[in-house]
Amino acid sequence: MSGIRLSEVVLRTTDYDRLCDFYSLLLGRPRSVEMTPPPSDDPDEPSRICFFDFYFDHPYTERIAVFECPDLGPGRSSRGLHHFQLRTPTADALLDLYSTLKAAGFLPVEASNHGPGTSFYYQDPDGNRVELSSLNFSSQQEMQDFMATEEFRSNPGGFPLDPERLIAGREAGRDLSTLVWER
Repeated sequence: MSGIRLSEVVLRTTDYDRLCDFYSLLLGRPRSVEMTPPPSDDPDEPSRICFFDFYFDHPYTERIAVFECPDLGPGRSSRGLHHFQLRTPTADALLDLYSTLKAAGFLPVEASNHGPGTSFYYQDPDGNRVELSSLNFSSQQEMQDFMATEEFRSNPGGFPLDPERLIAGREAGRDLSTLVWER
């Protein structure tokens, strides 16, 4: 698909401050956003989140995120890649890609409106988690304003979406920028 770009790499760590300090030094910039989501029993859900934003050219963003996750010991990794995100230029392009992957037998394991973006998560054949996403805002300022709200900080995971409902709405002539906000 033309127009798709790498948007975000999310790392998991058990040594949050050390990893955040490293990336702050490496990128030569302070932490852009930090938050503490509500506690969860899911080991993939972070206890702290940090974003380092270093590029914005609508509809594309580039960032490194650090997720503090529990030490799971041997076996399942407590450190390393959590997932990576590929950004599509529009919500229409995201739905077109969903349809292409569905026709090949690949369905998302999760679909959500996170606020800043609408995302469909897939597992690649090796089990890596891939997030396909489109922005929900038309400017960086709108996105930053939303990310500063208590609504986002208290629930960065957002709410689940049904891609088939979005497809049906689009086919019925509904505006996707409205549909992605309907629960």
